[in-house]
Parts: sequence; structure tokens; C-alpha cells
Amino acid sequence: MQLSWDHIRTFQAVAQHGSLLAASRHLGLTQPTVGRHIDLMEERLGFTLFTRGREGMRLTDKGADLVATAGEMLGIATDFERAASGLEERIEGTIRISANEILGALLLPGLIAAFMAEHPMIEIEIEVSNEATNLLKRDADIAVRMFRPTQNDLVARKIRDLPLGLFAHARYLERHGNPRSIDDLKSHVLIGLDRNPSLIAAYGAVGLPLTPNSFQFRCDNNIAGINAVRTGIGIGPLHIGMASRWPEVVQVLPDLPVPPLNLWLACHADVQHNKRIRLVMDYFAERMKAPYEAMLA
Repeated sequence: MQLSWDHIRTFQAVAQHGSLLAASRHLGLTQPTVGRHIDLMEERLGFTLFTRGREGMRLTDKGADLVATAGEMLGIATDFERAASGLEERIEGTIRISANEILGALLLPGLIAAFMAEHPMIEIEIEVSNEATNLLKRDADIAVRMFRPTQNDLVARKIRDLPLGLFAHARYLERHGNPRSIDDLKSHVLIGLDRNPSLIAAYGAVGLPLTPNSFQFRCDNNIAGINAVRTGIGIGPLHIGMASRWPEVVQVLPDLPVPPLNLWLACHADVQHNKRIRLVMDYFAERMKAPYEAMLA
């Protein structure tokens, strides 16, 4: 009996996670199936790969010698699958798209609705996360990012700059007044991030040094931050184009030189010629260059 790719994948997962249960959850298999894979692999090789104990599965010396080779083999298999995917020419199937909270929740659904109406045979999955998805491991087919991708073997397109500004609800400004200078912001309720320091750095770049306690409302969820502005809690940053769709919010200090964000589309080089991935990327690139009103129409 020859070794199975599935058994090698199971071996690596058990070595990585340290138990049959954790490996089964990672692989989406039952625990008995994972245990059977290890037993069959040890039977085929003629030696023990793990010692079993209350602390889980520990690699034997021989098992440890095979871990790196197993990783290399599975890496080659992943490369093969990625290259094969790049040769696919059908315009049906599933495409997984990764985007941050703002784009994934507020922008992409409108674009995808129009796209799927034109291409009903394509299924779309969206991963909404502020963490950078690893396209090299095929965690997603296409990533929509607010920064320039730097990983090797990626094909990236810069779509546009997204200008930012500070905004507040008109009701808040009626109560607290409209700030006339950057220093006036110190006397206002500022909406900021909690553990993420990027907004503090952005304020510092335009001449207002702040600390985490300078923000009376703090949350690392971008949607919550947007809604905090829209409900009148205080002053916070919004995309200018997106804010133009909300007449209740007013831009403050419009001449403040806030650096824009960059909007990028990226995919792995091996799949850039895949017909359906190319179709989605071209569609998104064209629609995302339009004004927000046209983009979401």
C-alpha cells in the first residue's frame, strides 16, 4: 500500500497541532479518521511516528525527521493546485474574495449583486477581516486591500486613492460647535481606535499629537466607528465619497491635509489568467474607479 496524500496531510496536521482532536478540527475530519490515517501511515512505514500520552501526540525522532519533508511535499501540492486553477477557463464556479470590514460590509455587496445578476453561474464568498489574507496559501482568490501588497508572486492593481476626512453628525455640531482649527479638536469628543495605533499616528502626521485616552469613544471595529459618527457621538474619520451618501454627516476642517488610503486588487500570479478571476477583477477595477454613487448604483 502506497502512502496517501491525505495521510501525509494528516501527519503534518497532527505534528503541528499536537493532538488528534485539534488536527481533526483543522482538517474537517472526525477524530477516529485522523487516528486511522496515522495508524495506516505507521503500518506502511514500519515505525512509530508519535508517542501517545495525556499531553497529546509527541513526535518520535523518526517522526520529527519527516515533518519538514511532509511540509515541502504539501507545498508542492498546493503549487500544483494553484497552477491548475490558473488554467481553468470556465466562467462558473466559486471565487473567494477577502476585504476589510468597511469594504466587505458596505461596498462589495452592492458590486457583487450587480455582477452576479450578469453571471449567475459564479458563486461568491467574502471573507471580511482586517487581517491580511495570505493569497500564497489560497486563503482567498482575490484580495481587496487598503495598502500595496508586498508579497512575492502576487499581481496587484492600484485602483484609486480614497480621500479621507473628519466628519460629525449635524446634531453633534449644533450642540458642540464646529471646530475652526486642529487644536479645537482637543475640546471635542473624538472617535478612535482601541488597540490599533494607526489613527494616533495619522493625527500626529497632521499636527495633533494624541494618546489613546484622547478618544472618548474607542473601538477597533470600523463599522462601529462609522456608526458612532453617524449617530452623533463625536468626530471621526470617514471616506469622503462614502460620507457623501449620508446627508446627516458634515465634514469638519475640510482643508485638513489628511493622507488618502490606496485601494488595491490583488491575486496570485498563477491564477491571474483564470477566466472567472480575471472577469471579477476587471469588473471590480472598472466599477471601483467610478464615483461612490455610480459604484453602488
